Amino acid sequence: MSFPINKVSGLPVWDSFPVAKIVNYPLEKRDYKPLAQARLCVNETDFCLRMWAFETAPSPQSRLICNLNFFPERSSRWISLRCGSDGRGQWLVCGPDKISPLAEYFVLPQLKAYVGEDLEGIYWGAVVALPLTALDSVYGAHELPLEHRLTGNLYKVDDAAGTRHYGCFYPVDFTRPDPYDAHSFGEFEIVAY
Repeated sequence: MSFPINKVSGLPVWDSFPVAKIVNYPLEKRDYKPLAQARLCVNETDFCLRMWAFETAPSPQSRLICNLNFFPERSSRWISLRCGSDGRGQWLVCGPDKISPLAEYFVLPQLKAYVGEDLEGIYWGAVVALPLTALDSVYGAHELPLEHRLTGNLYKVDDAAGTRHYGCFYPVDFTRPDPYDAHSFGEFEIVAY
């Protein structure tokens, strides 16, 4: 079953979108499995992503990752949007044999990092707006019509020794040499509610 990405007009109304919960931590033997969530949408100009993780004191290596191949029928490349607990982003274009910075395509997303607290606890996260012109640069197309299907996955990872964990939305074999590649991708679909 594919996860829906809402097609909207204008600014996102985040609370109206479905939530992708990252709760699968296949290697975790302890109880430390931080809840992480994501909401996704696309409007006239941007692909928008909001990700957040509930961690009271995240390590500097704690990060949220969204890997998406926007046109799997025409390309084996995917865009990796990575947000760290330190409020920094990393934007990559990945493929089977090459990883390059998205900056080489002369377009970068906007990033708004945030921290907060609600009834579920203390969290950190980011809102990312990737201009659709980036899709033109990477794939040669940017139209994401209704029922268009993308492939990808969402991850919550931390490489620090004391808080190491690897979570995912779609199942991943984290023992593989590259658990973030297309072998771990599931399906996403453009919809309108």
